[in-house]
Amino acid sequence: MKVRLSLRAYAKILLHTAKYPHKAVNGVLLGVENPKDGEIYALDAIPLFHITLGLAPMLEVALARVDIHCKKNELQIVGYYQANEHINDNSPNAICYKIGEKICDQFNNGFMLMVDNTKLTVPCKEIACKCYVVQDNKWKQSDKDLLLEGEDSLQLTTELLEGKVYQSLIDFDNHLDDITQDWLNKDINKVVDISPTA
Repeated sequence: MKVRLSLRAYAKILLHTAKYPHKAVNGVLLGVENPKDGEIYALDAIPLFHITLGLAPMLEVALARVDIHCKKNELQIVGYYQANEHINDNSPNAICYKIGEKICDQFNNGFMLMVDNTKLTVPCKEIACKCYVVQDNKWKQSDKDLLLEGEDSLQLTTELLEGKVYQSLIDFDNHLDDITQDWLNKDINKVVDISPTA
């Protein structure tokens, strides 16, 4: 199974991480599966939390809202991402596994991305995520199956980080504090989608 990340999905993961460098953050990835070759295409990322990642009631509310959005747009939740708080802690934890399993209950080929904090640099020189997939009923790292769409994706992500676009990123925690805040981040989507590489 190969996982292909769109520029929009990858940029929003890194922007979420950059907005809260002192906290753990997480979110879900929306996309589709190619029925011919089984490749998973993550088209978008929805930033969820930066305060408490695994609080069940908040997670249920967020996932219900994301599911409604998916149904309207013929997408599904295909993956989960997380960045841990400490620079050298780049492995999945109990929260990650629990949410990953919940996603796999709805989508057989679900995957998890762990942000590798040691690779978070500006300029962006390499993909700063590790991919985990289920093999033999266990989560295993499988970086060779992670592809980033677009030759200039790392360059554009660098430009977004340097331009401090992360300051306008809204996660579900922000939305719950003020429901007028747009957790879909349509303004950021527009910036990414009009880029020459999108």
